[in-house]
Amino acid sequence: MPADSHPRDESPLRVAALVPAYQAAAHLGEVLLGLGDLDPAPHVLVVDDGSRDATAAVARQFGAEVLSFAGNRGKGHALLAGFERLTDFDAVVTLDADGQHPPECLPAFVAAAEAGADLVLGRREMGADMPPLRRFANRFSSGWCSAIAGQRIGDSQCGYRLYRREVLRGTPVRASRYEVETEMAVRAARLGFRVSEVVIPTVYGDEASHIRITRDVPRIVAMMVRLSFERPVKRKVDNAHPAHE
Repeated sequence: MPADSHPRDESPLRVAALVPAYQAAAHLGEVLLGLGDLDPAPHVLVVDDGSRDATAAVARQFGAEVLSFAGNRGKGHALLAGFERLTDFDAVVTLDADGQHPPECLPAFVAAAEAGADLVLGRREMGADMPPLRRFANRFSSGWCSAIAGQRIGDSQCGYRLYRREVLRGTPVRASRYEVETEMAVRAARLGFRVSEVVIPTVYGDEASHIRITRDVPRIVAMMVRLSFERPVKRKVDNAHPAHE
């Protein structure tokens, strides 16, 4: 653990699950059902990113809190709005609405945080189940992120993560779309927050990716180039805000 980490009490973490969702009505119910079966079940916030289908209605049917955008603003905006809504929780776990992130893995993220991690990253098994092009892109981007972050980031493209409240409070973010997740991981690692990983299954279904190659990939690359040339800074420890208040 970094030398500047502040003491934490040992009471259980108050955890919320944040599910950014766009056109996700077909798969969202299964995800929410899995989260509801956990013991203890986390509070669930679904951010409906301007969906034109029944995403919001499905979320409410399964008892989730719902925050809806009038139009599609992008995953980054959905995440940041969700983080802002969930500031009262000790930690926020993000997972996708398409079923690629098994809800039953969530307790492993919480256990890693309770063992001392500030940011817990999901790492998919990069075997035959992952398409070769995605496997190459993931290894390349993850290697680059690890180099500029100063800590291992084994899967920079996986959105299944746990963020402690201190990470959300103390990590500045400029991005607003898919590059938000990469930027937060790199900046948090550079600031001295402890990064850990949880291995999760690689799951691909019939859902289509919402990443746009001509729009989102250049944004991600540009952000990583910018971070490569930025001067890393260490965070200041705020003893007035312990992990559990």
